[in-house]
Amino acid sequence: MPQLDDILIEEAKEDPSAFAELVSRYQDRLYNFLYRMTGSREDAQDLAQETFLRIYRALARFRQGSPFTPWMYKIAVNLAINHRKSRRPTAGLEEDFASTNRDGSPEEYAERREAQQRIHAAIQELPAAYRAVVILRHMDELSYDEIAQALDIPLGTVKVRLHRARLMLQEKLKQNRQKSTAHELHDSQKTHSSLS
Repeated sequence: MPQLDDILIEEAKEDPSAFAELVSRYQDRLYNFLYRMTGSREDAQDLAQETFLRIYRALARFRQGSPFTPWMYKIAVNLAINHRKSRRPTAGLEEDFASTNRDGSPEEYAERREAQQRIHAAIQELPAAYRAVVILRHMDELSYDEIAQALDIPLGTVKVRLHRARLMLQEKLKQNRQKSTAHELHDSQKTHSSLS
């Protein structure tokens, strides 16, 4: 619906209620992205508000016909990266797991939820530039071109970062699996020796 975005942006330059409509169209999507970037509900809310505030202030400079979504993400990514540099990451993202598909047995559900938690934790450990590419591509489902526009980087860089991010995630997940297996083995040995 890029045409509707263009209309709302032009109207928002004169009428704040049109901007409110634009915000309502994108606030959930933006909040979810920022939540995945920061891992914190409060930070995501603050950064979403700041993103929309910056968009509102820059409306006069927005080129009509340009896609709105990459512009919005570009502002949000920059804010999230700057915010992340100034603060330590938090261990949030609990709500993402509440929506896990509950089909199957409770054990299967628990395994899926645990796998999602490991993946999200590994994503949070990625450097911000790689984390942004993964989230924009796999969670927000932006095209490579849209990611390039949002991050203001060449298309080839998007592909390279995404490839490297996937390799880093595979390595982190492999290491976490090995740690988990070693921990379970250690716990099993402790239990066995206490029973003897």
